[in-house]
Amino acid sequence: MRLVPLFGHFARFQLTNGKKTDMIKNVAYGRGNNLLDIYIGGTSPASTSMSSHADDDAESDHTVESNGNPVIIYVYGGAWDSGHKSMIMPMAQNLANQGYIVIVPDYTRYPQAKIEDMVRDVQDAVVWTSQNATRYGGDPANIYLMGSGSGAHVASLAIMNDAVEQLGGIPAPAVEGDRSPLVKLPSWPDQLANLHSTPQQQQQQQSRLKERVQGLILFSGVFDITFYYAYLHKRGIEEVSAMPRVMHQSANNYLVCSPSWILTTATENLQKPELLEQVLPKTILIVHGEQDRLVPAHSSQTLFNLLCAAEIPNIKFKVYTGQSHLDPAIDLILPSNDITAALLNDIADVVRPSMVQLPGTGASTPNDGIMDNGQGGEEEHQMLKKQQDQYTKDFSESLLRDSALVF
Repeated sequence: MRLVPLFGHFARFQLTNGKKTDMIKNVAYGRGNNLLDIYIGGTSPASTSMSSHADDDAESDHTVESNGNPVIIYVYGGAWDSGHKSMIMPMAQNLANQGYIVIVPDYTRYPQAKIEDMVRDVQDAVVWTSQNATRYGGDPANIYLMGSGSGAHVASLAIMNDAVEQLGGIPAPAVEGDRSPLVKLPSWPDQLANLHSTPQQQQQQQSRLKERVQGLILFSGVFDITFYYAYLHKRGIEEVSAMPRVMHQSANNYLVCSPSWILTTATENLQKPELLEQVLPKTILIVHGEQDRLVPAHSSQTLFNLLCAAEIPNIKFKVYTGQSHLDPAIDLILPSNDITAALLNDIADVVRPSMVQLPGTGASTPNDGIMDNGQGGEEEHQMLKKQQDQYTKDFSESLLRDSALVF
């Protein structure tokens, strides 16, 4: 497996690398018994103050003066039923060495949890980070939610569902013949309301439209559960995957758990869909491997197209040629890898402009870079876009022809 030699390369790099990354392990957060790890890179002034606390737990006082570094919360993937925050250490260290404060939360997974529990844990991780970022040298106004695979799904679902809830909600799906109970995704914890506030003050706080994070960075994500179930079904592995059970195994619930469906329904039904821009993150980066056969790039392209149709600004979608499902996330392990450099530049384009606030910096409108493979060349760019559009058309038509498909 490619992951094994990459970890070996990373170990050698760490031995010769002059940068130091401090890690604080097993900090408790949220409403469950969940823990998170914090990474502070050598480029952060805060890291010097943190060095004596690198292996402390949640009981210790790690308070340092904030230097305003951007914060990345990394929600790892694992098909909704596997994974652990310790596996993200090499990637988190590499990101931390770029000057970010990196938070890696563990979250409950199937069979101990279903989708509503995972969404709740991501919400809690964002709330905890907002409340504690300054203690570790981070800027609570510059928090970015990053996810890969199923982690990208849970992260985007938490943000999209909250956005439409703030704007009054959307109609429930009503697939004919599906009478299963509808899953209720949790509302976002109110991190502003004080327990001692008056009812009027609480109402004013709750009426404010607010984006929960500054940006979303999504690698190889599943954004349409209905189509992903169909894809698994056509491959004959839908019974093996935990996904149907995590999403409550019904057609209506597959829609409720699909960020793409939420966005589509919101633009068609909200009284003021233009307000989505005020509650969704200011910047969104979607990355997918062109050779991904586990989660086809169709998933990311559809979400990107819907965000463009909703006139959400500052979106970038990049398809990396020759990359498979795990590659974009794995490539973040190696600081010296060419693809890694391109990915880090993509991330910096999303995160850094918000710090410097220069006119026009980092803007990526829906008409700019709709397809960018990270290697340049207008001719290659157009060819890849044409291939991806054709794949989307063929994939959609093949699903419609499959009369055996049932939910």
